[in-house]
Amino acid sequence: MNGNWEWLTLDDVLIQQANRKKVQQGWSPKCHAFPAAPGQWGVLKTTAIQAGRFEPEHNKALPDHLAPKPGIEIESGDLLVTCAGPRSRCGVPTLVRSTPQRLMMSGKMYRFRADDRLAPRFLELWLLSPDAQRQIDAMKTGISDSGLNLTHGRFTRLPVPVPPLAEQHRIVDLLEDHLSRLDAAESLVRTSLRRLTSLRQSALSDFHDGDLTPLGELAVDSGYGTSEKCVPDGPGPAVVRIPNLMNGRIDLFDEKRIASASADVARYRLAPGDLLIVRTNGSVDLIGRSAVVQDGVDAAFASYLIRYQLRLDRVIPEWAQAMLSTPQVRAKIETLAASSAGQHNLSLGKLNPLELPIPTLTVQAARLGRLADVDGKISRLRAELSAAESRGVNLRRSLLAAAFAGRLTDSASKPPAVEEILNA
Repeated sequence: MNGNWEWLTLDDVLIQQANRKKVQQGWSPKCHAFPAAPGQWGVLKTTAIQAGRFEPEHNKALPDHLAPKPGIEIESGDLLVTCAGPRSRCGVPTLVRSTPQRLMMSGKMYRFRADDRLAPRFLELWLLSPDAQRQIDAMKTGISDSGLNLTHGRFTRLPVPVPPLAEQHRIVDLLEDHLSRLDAAESLVRTSLRRLTSLRQSALSDFHDGDLTPLGELAVDSGYGTSEKCVPDGPGPAVVRIPNLMNGRIDLFDEKRIASASADVARYRLAPGDLLIVRTNGSVDLIGRSAVVQDGVDAAFASYLIRYQLRLDRVIPEWAQAMLSTPQVRAKIETLAASSAGQHNLSLGKLNPLELPIPTLTVQAARLGRLADVDGKISRLRAELSAAESRGVNLRRSLLAAAFAGRLTDSASKPPAVEEILNA
């Protein structure tokens, strides 16, 4: 580290805000599930704060009967950090470069500003650096990684480098030159992932033809799941829940089991080929999500799900699941489940009349084969994109580590190349 760098704490460099505190926390009222319209008051979700990126579209509209709190409205120039959540989402910082009006902080984030000794962008980059993130991680408290907290008392004890302002600006300029290229590459990755989704949706939309048949007529049986209490490592059988419906299949990660060993859930036991549909949720993206139970799943299913046992002489279960995912059917499902109370609901009474295109079994099998080919290509490309994104994350960390170790602004005639930093 350069000898002319002074080390202070955040508490030394932060200025008092309107509430006379150096770190201000937000508010967590019960909001609508949908985002605020332009000009309407809203409360930020923690997902609005990404590492070095502010995404204000991640917010929830404030109900009309609640008075807003202008004192916690986000402003350009604010530094924000998440202060509650799972380990990976607690302690995430960003600088607000621009923001719509009438967006407030939630209670799971802090706002702060430094005095004129620190350039805001320099402080943001320091908070993103591997060294600062390691120290912030050590400050988190909680009984499990799924729910941690970062108190402002601990956070403000974080050491902060304070080089001369000219040095700070030089570091920021050098980093932004490299990081802007990474940002462009990561933006391309995100765009490519969105295109992958559109590619599959286009294929599904093309397959949406054939005789329309109500879902209820395709089933030999249907019903809701068990309401028995579930806990991790319970003595009863495993229970498939909403998070376990992934990519049209059952993934028993984060498994929960029935808390009572004596509970009788025989009628809720799943069998290969069962079609499960999410029937109630606050998220419109999750409502109507479906999956087909594959071989090897030994579990019951939860009450937030509906099961259809299908007539195999009429429909291949995977075809029914695919048709439930088409844009045409998704639009109908969202209309059926719409609710002004924020909780979307489906029922057998709503789903049974829902019409799906059902061509012959031969046509279904052929189109599922084509869809599997598309899915295979998407899966391979997604893996390549994920690897590229991981390389970008590692490069970003290496650049930040080099910057705050003084290796970007040594007395050399030019800054070291990115490759030199990575290989150092």
